[in-house]
Amino acid sequence: PDEKSGLLAFRLESLFSWSEYVKVDRTADEAESDDALRAARDMDRISVSRGKTGSKTRLKLDLDLPPEADDETLLTGKVLLPEWDWKRKTLVDDHVCVKELCPSDREGGELPEHLWSVARRLRAQFEALRPHRVRVNRQVDGEDIDLDAWLAWQVDRRRHQAGADQALYTSQQSIRRSLSCLLLVDLSMSTDAHLDDEHRVIDVIRDSALLFHESLTACGDRHAINGFSSRRRDHVQIHQLKGFSPACVRDRLQSMQPGYYTRMGAAIRHASKALSEEKSEQRLLLILSDGKPNDLDRYEGRYGIEDTRQAVREARDSGLTTFCVTVDKAANAYLPYLFGPNGYAMVRHAADLPIRLPQLYLELTNGS
Repeated sequence: PDEKSGLLAFRLESLFSWSEYVKVDRTADEAESDDALRAARDMDRISVSRGKTGSKTRLKLDLDLPPEADDETLLTGKVLLPEWDWKRKTLVDDHVCVKELCPSDREGGELPEHLWSVARRLRAQFEALRPHRVRVNRQVDGEDIDLDAWLAWQVDRRRHQAGADQALYTSQQSIRRSLSCLLLVDLSMSTDAHLDDEHRVIDVIRDSALLFHESLTACGDRHAINGFSSRRRDHVQIHQLKGFSPACVRDRLQSMQPGYYTRMGAAIRHASKALSEEKSEQRLLLILSDGKPNDLDRYEGRYGIEDTRQAVREARDSGLTTFCVTVDKAANAYLPYLFGPNGYAMVRHAADLPIRLPQLYLELTNGS
């Protein structure tokens, strides 16, 4: 102890982990207190304790969106949608209220500089899928005579073997992909998480949506992009970032901001209804998410999982192809149940998502 020099040994195992008990009246926090018991039964794990004294002060915490000045414009009135009650095995009509929003006009209609080189490569790859004309031989009618077919027919005619059908022409036919895709983007507060010191999940999702739009615009495929978030069943927001009509929407895509929670079943039903109105032969609902379904009310736990699974089943029964792309490393625990073993893809490194998303689209639409 009297020496000024020496060795200080320190073991990290000696650090203790402290947890503080905070009294939270869950019933007062939830708007639907009658559903508290059912919500608790849906939870995988819940810890409770009995308070000896009554609470003197109540504090309500909630996630919020950007200020009203940055909010979107309401496009339509309230849209009521059903929701699946997995315990009663029935759809509850008009249970969810959806609001369709359009982002306000903002500056920034140009593609960000860090995406220029990648966008250039993707455009070149997708332009090969644009509608083009090809020459088709042996047609009953056409612009030119098919010399090979005509000579073969002359030989058969002299042998008295010529048939009644005389397909002796060539024609130019247009090859066009009959396809519509709706990209549904999760904009919940969890996307505000940081990947590193400079980038968040929402930044990667924003870049992915921009490159996805650039790619499909290059090949001419019809596509729409919607974002979604929720705060209980009476406040589900659908952000219409791009409709199926052609338009330059880079400013809208760059305005995406995280907020609220993930009521995925309602978002899928809303997107399925819009996509079902498309006349294309192939209709793809592509979902981009970073976590499992959740919300403040009883949607947390198995209720949300079962409702999302039912919404996916309804979409597929109506003739839509549904596929989920996620950056959640725990996705293997729940996505096979929601979308099936071949209905999802997990991007292990979120930074790869902007490139991986267009590639997955090519694989799903047989454009590779």
